[in-house]
Amino acid sequence: MTMRAAPWSPGPLDDHRPEPAPRVLPYHRLAHADPEHRWWKPLVELLLFGAFYLVLTVVFGIVWAVGLMAVRGEEAMDDLVLDATALDIMDPAIFFMLFFSLVLMIPALLAARAIMGPRPIGLLLSVTGRLRWGFLARCLLVALGIYALGHAAALVLELATLGAPPPPRPVEGFWWLIAMIVLVVPLQCAAEELVFRGYLLQTVGRWLRRPVFAILLPVPLFTFGHLYDVWGLLAVAVMAVVAGWLTWRTGGLEAAIALHVVNNVVATLFGAFGLADPDAQESTGLALALSAAMQVLFAWLVVRAARKHGVEVTRTVRPPRPAVLGPGAPAWGGPGAGAWVCPGPPACPGHWAGQAPGTVPQRLP
Repeated sequence: MTMRAAPWSPGPLDDHRPEPAPRVLPYHRLAHADPEHRWWKPLVELLLFGAFYLVLTVVFGIVWAVGLMAVRGEEAMDDLVLDATALDIMDPAIFFMLFFSLVLMIPALLAARAIMGPRPIGLLLSVTGRLRWGFLARCLLVALGIYALGHAAALVLELATLGAPPPPRPVEGFWWLIAMIVLVVPLQCAAEELVFRGYLLQTVGRWLRRPVFAILLPVPLFTFGHLYDVWGLLAVAVMAVVAGWLTWRTGGLEAAIALHVVNNVVATLFGAFGLADPDAQESTGLALALSAAMQVLFAWLVVRAARKHGVEVTRTVRPPRPAVLGPGAPAWGGPGAGAWVCPGPPACPGHWAGQAPGTVPQRLP
């Protein structure tokens, strides 16, 4: 006597599949934390960022020009238009225009990221999805200490070789400059880090897995955005590499922002006190060696501190579980399909009588 197999029935679905393995993402790969990630999205994000930044800078330029003419008269604006190469960065109005125009990159980039993702937007800042203020404060203290010691050593060397330096001669509009150095320069530095060590690092990391590419490929863009001689450009490149490596190694922008802020604040303070010419484009090998030594020492101390305080350097992401199909779900691997679905005869030659088309067969005990 032949036995016929009993038909499958569309009973309750069992789901004993193992959990998908979590992914551990370093900073430059954080875009992959968003399931909506697509390879082309950073290109659209760049276009949106450029459009938003262009609009903001045009509006800001108009407001700034109107304000300058209201305070100094139309002659001041005519002089700037006729001789734009003679801009004095220590003029408070020029200082504000140059530095605040870079700050506008922050809202432009955040708006582009809000539209295109990945989300949360705070992944631009760190693996935790936010700015780690405590870690940022510690990095600022370390950078201040290193730059104080470095410039003190440079002063001693200058005294030994060249004699006493000239006394400080604060420039005109000194207190306006001090206010902007304290309030605007840190935002300018944060804006540049958000773009060059945030957006660009993560954009390269969307396409290339190795961090060395994410760290090094944005360096030329950052370096040649500055108008210096060879020694000065090399100093900028060293800072870009150190900042990029720190961003990857500490899982966020805090260390790079701290280094950039202290570097720029010290340089502009020297200019405000008349001790240096911030418009100078020439540098020396000695200046390159001093700045590189300070930045490498800063990186070493910060990484040690991050390890000691347990700073998070990666983000663990659990992929969503594939959906289990039930009655009425799409068949044959269509959108939303997570399992094979019997479509019924004649498309399924092995279909058993009594099995409703479109259901997931029960597993045999």
